[in-house]
Amino acid sequence: MRKQRARVLWVSFAIVLVVVSTASVARAEELVVAHVPFAFIVGESRLPAGDYIVKEVDSDPSVISITSADGHQSTFMLTMASSSGELQAQPQLVFEKFDDQYFLARVIRGDGTGREIALTPAIMEREVVATR
Repeated sequence: MRKQRARVLWVSFAIVLVVVSTASVARAEELVVAHVPFAFIVGESRLPAGDYIVKEVDSDPSVISITSADGHQSTFMLTMASSSGELQAQPQLVFEKFDDQYFLARVIRGDGTGREIALTPAIMEREVVATR
């Protein structure tokens, strides 16, 4: 009886360990999972408000993919490495506002590192005109 309990306990522990390690691996690929309550522009794409998953592309970590949780909206963007040096409570998406439009500017991991999108007033003005 005692051996059977010990076996059940070890099997349960092994199952929990596999589930936890699988979840961690899946999370490691994702930079940020976020709800964005407004439409925004990423590069040349206008994305509607909603839930988004931001990941680094496996073949090139300087490229990020931004995909809606339902999979209907998706775009890719070339980025630069950035670091604030400050630990964050949670990963963040940082937006800049230009002419009543929001632009994705940075993706910050919880460890303070992340990816930055090159934005200048000229770039934002051009994209506002192009997406209207």
